[in-house]
Amino acid sequence: MKHTPVINLTLSSLTIVAVFYGSWSLLTEVINTILPFGLILTILLVCAVYFLRVPAPSPASVETILGKDPAVASSDDAYVMKTVAHRGAGLDAPENSLPAFKMCHDQGCDAIEFDITLTKDGVPVVFHDNCLERMSDCNLVIGEHKWEDLCNIDISVKHLYKDRFAKTNIPTLEQTVTQLLASGQRMFIDIKDNNKKFVKIIHGLFDRYPDLYSRAVVSSFNPILIYLIRKGNPKIVCSLAWRPHAFAYDSFNFPMGPGIRRGKVWYKHFLLVLCDFIHEWALTRITYYLLGLSVILLHKDAINGRTVYDWRKRGLRVMAWTVNTPAEKQFLARVLKITYLTDTLTGEGTTHTPPL
Repeated sequence: MKHTPVINLTLSSLTIVAVFYGSWSLLTEVINTILPFGLILTILLVCAVYFLRVPAPSPASVETILGKDPAVASSDDAYVMKTVAHRGAGLDAPENSLPAFKMCHDQGCDAIEFDITLTKDGVPVVFHDNCLERMSDCNLVIGEHKWEDLCNIDISVKHLYKDRFAKTNIPTLEQTVTQLLASGQRMFIDIKDNNKKFVKIIHGLFDRYPDLYSRAVVSSFNPILIYLIRKGNPKIVCSLAWRPHAFAYDSFNFPMGPGIRRGKVWYKHFLLVLCDFIHEWALTRITYYLLGLSVILLHKDAINGRTVYDWRKRGLRVMAWTVNTPAEKQFLARVLKITYLTDTLTGEGTTHTPPL
């Protein structure tokens, strides 16, 4: 959405007025009142966040999964997570499939990001979209069908390399975790569904597979899910994914900006824009601390050196998604020295090799 100069000026003026008027009101209260209301609210907020927070896992626990931070890693370090195969490198093989994860392992990429959602009968499966239409010859909605209706559907039919991966099916979460642990791969488990049933599912998964504590990061766009997961089991290492305008618009890219509005009615759109503003403001001040995050997954177009520096000061690893061009990969790996998620492993060998 493009803003006219008048709208931009109005929004900026409102921000300035709110900041200065609020500061002046608080200062006046402090001078004229024994117990200023604004100061009391500030103290209550600090106390609430402090006592409700979930302490972050130890840096040693995080390092067990991610290895050394690329910014400080040396050639002597045993493991440094430089590249994560987004959906199992979905441009190179059918995304979120067991053959894709095996292909990544065969090509030397042992960090996998995959998405999970629920079927109608409550089976957690590894799939990104709500509907199968983009990847198969049918348009079934995952949440409206039982696992037995979905398990034999071929998700390779529309892929560029379908001849290499014929008859590839949707895997369950259990099948995926079993294979990845057996091959020694690390994983980012990205919860796509906002269903709170995933809290119990994740807790049960880590109970059945204790190796996940040193092999897996649980991630979501939803801070409430991450909070509930970590509140129930603080040992689980978690990340939060973020992009600009995530509530109000269905997509974002640079330089075009946000995509299509989610809220068609003006007041719904206004509320979603307000949610974006609050979420972005709170993320760097309160949310990361309250949740005990270890990693922040940021949209590649929202990252610069200052962003990385500020998050590192807070003790969080920064990772970029989704990075597919050689130039962007080299900038993130060589200049910003951060890990990135990618849909293709093509050219990975040269990305991390310093130029002569």
